[in-house]
Amino acid sequence: MDSGSAERQSKPSPDVILRRLHEVDEERCREKVEELNKWIIGELFPSDELTIAIDFTTNPYYGEENPILVSDSRLSGTNLGIKFAVLSVVEEGKTVTLKGRQVSPLESEVSVLEELLDYAEDLLNPRLVLVDRGFYSVEAIRELKSRNIGFIMPAKKTSPVKKICKRFKKGETSPETNYIVSSAKEEEEVRLLLSEKETKNGKEIHPFITNLNIDPNEASENYSWRWRIETNIRELEKFKPFTTSQSMKLRRLYFLISMTLYNLWILTRNGKEHPRAHEFKDWLEIELIIHKVLKKD
Repeated sequence: MDSGSAERQSKPSPDVILRRLHEVDEERCREKVEELNKWIIGELFPSDELTIAIDFTTNPYYGEENPILVSDSRLSGTNLGIKFAVLSVVEEGKTVTLKGRQVSPLESEVSVLEELLDYAEDLLNPRLVLVDRGFYSVEAIRELKSRNIGFIMPAKKTSPVKKICKRFKKGETSPETNYIVSSAKEEEEVRLLLSEKETKNGKEIHPFITNLNIDPNEASENYSWRWRIETNIRELEKFKPFTTSQSMKLRRLYFLISMTLYNLWILTRNGKEHPRAHEFKDWLEIELIIHKVLKKD
């Protein structure tokens, strides 16, 4: 038998891997990943006072309809998607994905926010949370304020916010003001900060809400770290196995796998530019071989 044939026989076939994945205890797998993430955080950061970000991402789905899928007209080639809520640590040069969980259309944003904040507070001592605009509601703001954690969130450009932005552009109002976010029955007071940015289309005004005593430039600068999450989510996709399976469990496991590989990559980089993805692949292969040898011994 040639070495190539021996190597092929030593590797499980795709069908075997797929069958084993279907047999995996998803909850136990998630617990192990979260244990690993806790260790990674301890290795990367000397302090647990960290900035966290909570975001939504929706992956396109091209199969049959399923009650747990969400509808999103912005997706490419389909209006069905698998929605995930993602909790990350966002510090300079080190962005780690702590938790990702599927979100069904029937779940409220507040319950998801509460769950992720509980998890973050058990693991860390968050000093600041950067929140996706999808959480812009009286209930979510109340939940954030009840935690006694500083938060920054883009304001939805509702009619009242648009009017304030127009007045600011004309020099008729301050870039900092107290503002009431209201619903049919409830309301919460926040600080509304208007950050002005020069773009190729001229000056644009970006409104933020916060509970912190900071100026608009500080809000914009701090929130700029959250934009890295969108980049990191795209990086996660590079680590995720391709599948056409309609199994939601399998897709969630693939998300966990990609999250684990991404975090290990960040760990090996430790805030530096290297290793690149292909270098990380070589490093990981060596580590797995060492682990296999030690396990035999």
